[in-house]
Amino acid sequence: MIAEAVAAVTLSRGPVAESVTRRSAVISFRTSAPDHDFVLLRNGARIDAGRGLGHAAKLTRLEPGKHYAYTIEGESGALATGTFRAAPAGPSSFTFAVVGDFGSGTSNETAVASLIGSWRPDFVLTVGDNAYPQGSKELLDRDVFRPYAAVMRESAWFPALGNHDVKADDGRPELEAFHSLGKERWYRFTWGNAAVVVLDSDTSVAPGSPQLRFARRALRRRSCFRFAAWHHPPWEPRGRPLSPGLRRNIVPLVQKDGVHIVFLGHLHAYARSRPHRGVVYVAVGTGGASLDFDARKLTIPSARIVQGQFGALRVDVTGRTARFRYETVDGRVRDRFRLTCS
Repeated sequence: MIAEAVAAVTLSRGPVAESVTRRSAVISFRTSAPDHDFVLLRNGARIDAGRGLGHAAKLTRLEPGKHYAYTIEGESGALATGTFRAAPAGPSSFTFAVVGDFGSGTSNETAVASLIGSWRPDFVLTVGDNAYPQGSKELLDRDVFRPYAAVMRESAWFPALGNHDVKADDGRPELEAFHSLGKERWYRFTWGNAAVVVLDSDTSVAPGSPQLRFARRALRRRSCFRFAAWHHPPWEPRGRPLSPGLRRNIVPLVQKDGVHIVFLGHLHAYARSRPHRGVVYVAVGTGGASLDFDARKLTIPSARIVQGQFGALRVDVTGRTARFRYETVDGRVRDRFRLTCS
C-alpha cells in the first residue's frame, strides 16, 4: 500500500491568554502548518481562531474572577489545552509574577520560568528585554515562547518592551506576536483592586507625545493598589542617559498620582529602593540573561540590592494587603516587603 505522508499539524507557539480583562480575553497561538482552528470552552462555547499559521480567538462575556479551561481544536482534532482566570472585580486574592531581562534561551531562563510556574500565578508581568540580542521573529520562539510554554498555558501574559526588544524593526515582531491591550507599547489593565500602567521607555515621553498624554490619563485613575511598569530605571548615570525624559516627565506623574510601586528592568540584578516621595522602585532584571554588578550605578541610593542570582518577584494580593517576595532559583527568599492600601 502506498500512502502519502502528511505531516500532522501541531502548535509551534502558545497557546497563551492575553489582554485579559474582567469580561474578555484573547487566546493566541501558532500552528506548524496552515489550519482552521477554534477555541472550545467547557461551557460549550466554540470561538473561531481563524485560518492560517497565526491564530487569535477573542473570548467575550466572561465572568469576572472565574477560571476557564479551554481546548484548541484544529481540523484534525484537539491540539492543546490551557487555562486562565478572568480578571476579578474588586478586592480579591490573586498572585502575579514580575520578571525582566530573561529572553536568553538558556538554562538559567528555563530555571526562572520553572520557578514562576511553581507559583501558578494569575498573570505574568514582564519589564522588558524579553528577547536577546533582539526581538526578531527568528528569536522569539527560542527566547520567549518555548521557555515559558508551560507558564503561558496557565497564566495570562502582560509584556513590556525593553531596549533589546525594539532593536529588531522597532519592536514590530514582538508587537505582532503579542496581543496587548490598547496601543500595545503602552496600556493599562486592572486585576481585582490593582491597576497596572505599562509604558515603553524606549518611546518618547516628551511634552505633547502620545505616550505622555496616555500616561497622564492612565496614572490619574484611582484604584486601591496602583502599579506601573517600564524597562529603564529613571535614575540614570551621568553622561549616559537611558531614556530621555523619563525622570523629567514620568517620575513627577507617578509621585503626584500616588503610584505605590514601579517595576523596572534593565539592571541585571534585583534592587528595591526606599520609598522616594511615596514611590518604591523595584528592578527585577534577573530572569535569565547574564548577570551584572552595576545596580548601585543605575538605581536610586539606599537600595536593597541582590546581585549574582537569577530569580523573579512574586506578588500575593489578598484584599487590601499585598506581599512581595523576591525568590531565586535556589529556593531562597532574598527580599520581602508588604504594602497595605487605604
